[in-house]
Amino acid sequence: LGMAAPAALKRSVVSPAGKHTASLIFLHGSGDTGQGARAWIKQILNQDMAFQHIKVIYPTAPARPYTPMKGAFSNVWFDRYKISNDVPEHIESIDSMCQGLTDLINDEVKNGIAKNRILIG
Repeated sequence: LGMAAPAALKRSVVSPAGKHTASLIFLHGSGDTGQGARAWIKQILNQDMAFQHIKVIYPTAPARPYTPMKGAFSNVWFDRYKISNDVPEHIESIDSMCQGLTDLINDEVKNGIAKNRILIG
């Protein structure tokens, strides 16, 4: 049995004021959401981070069991065995995150945005 295609990432979007020619995908920190990251930026800037020609996308990582929290579900981009520099990366969860972000990038490409006009931060 193949794995089901992952659901599209939930996202909070700030549309460009003018013609959309570039996209910024802004990733939140562990345990946050796209809406939370957008609210945080809005608090710092006293306004949405908005541009004439850039769409700003704040995706939310899917909830997954997070090992450092004893397997409790959390919105994290990937799992980790523990929070330490001397443990290997959790490759399987990183691969799944990369697929979700690739799908998001491909949605932008389908909307006519060139790959070299898409940033991930």
